[in-house]
Amino acid sequence: MNYRVGQRLDGVINNVTDLGIFVTLPKHKSGLIHHSDFGDDWPRERQRWQAGDQVRVVIQNLRKGRLDLSLRRVNDPDLQDPTNQFSSLKPRDFASVLNRVDQEAQTEIKQLEAALN
Repeated sequence: MNYRVGQRLDGVINNVTDLGIFVTLPKHKSGLIHHSDFGDDWPRERQRWQAGDQVRVVIQNLRKGRLDLSLRRVNDPDLQDPTNQFSSLKPRDFASVLNRVDQEAQTEIKQLEAALN
């Protein structure tokens, strides 16, 4: 899997240290949420997280094969997700594309339900 800046992913915390939170992402790739992502709240936030917790992160930087992750910037519109099919839509096209995706999802749900019965 090729990771890109702005990509949002779900991962699992594998370690919480003084440096920050190490997260395992899909395809067994790891990244770090540096303690500075929490600002002055790091001592308190550090107690909130533990190994095994699931977390949604955004890739904010790629350096020499290392992934810099962020929790704080997951909803930051300046980090546009390159895998989001809606990112490049013009506002006038959004509704029609969203309706198409909804119809495809409903069809998929019906197929899954039929397979279960």
